[in-house]
Amino acid sequence: MTLIDLSQRMEPHWAWDSFPLVSQAYDDGDEFQEFGLRWSGQGFTYASAPGWRIADTPTLDALPLEIFAGVAEVIDLTAAAASGIVSAGALTDAIEMRDLPQLAIVKTGHGDAVPMRRREYWTLAPVLAPALAEILAERGVRHVCLDLSCDPVTGLRPDGTGGIANPNEAFRKRAHSLGLVVTENMTGLRRLPERVFLFALPLRGQGLTTAPSRPVAMTEWPSDSPVLRDVSTPLMNHWRWRLEIKRSITHSPPYEDRTEFVQTGHGFTHCDAPRHMVRDGETIQSMANEGLDRFIGPAWIIDLSDIPLPAPITAELLAQRAGDPPAGRRIILRSDLTNRLGYGSTRWHTHAPNLEVQAAKWLVARSPAALCLDFPQDLVAREMPGRHVYNQEFVTHHAVLGQGVPFIEDLRDLGEIRCREPFLVAVPLRMTCVDGAPMRVIAVEW
Repeated sequence: MTLIDLSQRMEPHWAWDSFPLVSQAYDDGDEFQEFGLRWSGQGFTYASAPGWRIADTPTLDALPLEIFAGVAEVIDLTAAAASGIVSAGALTDAIEMRDLPQLAIVKTGHGDAVPMRRREYWTLAPVLAPALAEILAERGVRHVCLDLSCDPVTGLRPDGTGGIANPNEAFRKRAHSLGLVVTENMTGLRRLPERVFLFALPLRGQGLTTAPSRPVAMTEWPSDSPVLRDVSTPLMNHWRWRLEIKRSITHSPPYEDRTEFVQTGHGFTHCDAPRHMVRDGETIQSMANEGLDRFIGPAWIIDLSDIPLPAPITAELLAQRAGDPPAGRRIILRSDLTNRLGYGSTRWHTHAPNLEVQAAKWLVARSPAALCLDFPQDLVAREMPGRHVYNQEFVTHHAVLGQGVPFIEDLRDLGEIRCREPFLVAVPLRMTCVDGAPMRVIAVEW
């Protein structure tokens, strides 16, 4: 199985006010290395729903998961794009009379040819005829993925000059009017065969109309119609985690339903690379395929959902419940904490189970690709944010991260998975931060 990353890296950029940030750093004398993210509504590889600019139409979280994960056809329009304009005729010549799957990737070659940091990424992009959106919708497409931007660049000069108009804004507007989701600014499409299984999963939030994404393509898969289960905790304003979300809806023309947020810590569904707590630990970028090979693949669930809350998870308990997980699996510890107490409750922290150090060592000895949890694993976490907790006090984290095993944290709805060995698709955003990243996680039952 080959996993192909189709995303642009999130980094400070002159065209957008979205960017990753470092909220804590060892070099600044902090206890931890921690990522942060400012999302201003658009930028880099991201998905947008019709509800962004059209009233009374769906937001991203209102759409079925199958629109974001499934078989995708790669429509190669590179030859037509060389002329500067991709016409409706070029698309019909490429797809002929056949119907298409719900997911389609329109390949122009632009995202692979021109770096996003250059002005030419906008000025030399091919123009997609808006009628392409109608043809795609008629053939069954509900989510179209592009290797170019549909965003104009706003000029900041007092006289309004200095911006860059983007004719592909008209294509996106037409696509949204037809109910299509649009993911733009993809790259790496030159590596794709004609059909792939695509995971184009934006971050999960409440009412988000746009969200950052890291599309990943699989070149081999066992079934065209698996059962998909979302096990991510959606972003929300929260008493504990440093996340500030602002949603603003402008009804006067032009309509816009816009969400911005600033996240400055390891909350909600995310991954921990060893560097998060181990100063010289592995970064997410140094992992195979920048984390994808660790976080995507067969998993093994250990069901602990009947234990009382709070309670320790011991090595003896794991030996009784775990069975024999093969090496290299993503081991999932299911406590159902979020489903039993609610993620926004203070009791989620004070009444959580905790993973004892010997239990953590027992798990690490099974050589997992990653350790996945739906509860805060360290007992000392119950004391936050009431006091400053020092790095060395997170003994369970160190027992795992210190051995080079990353975490996937703050999952939910694990009880909806109907098999012990699902295929886990846990996709971290591709950012410049080294200690981890926000994630969208789904379980696939092939």
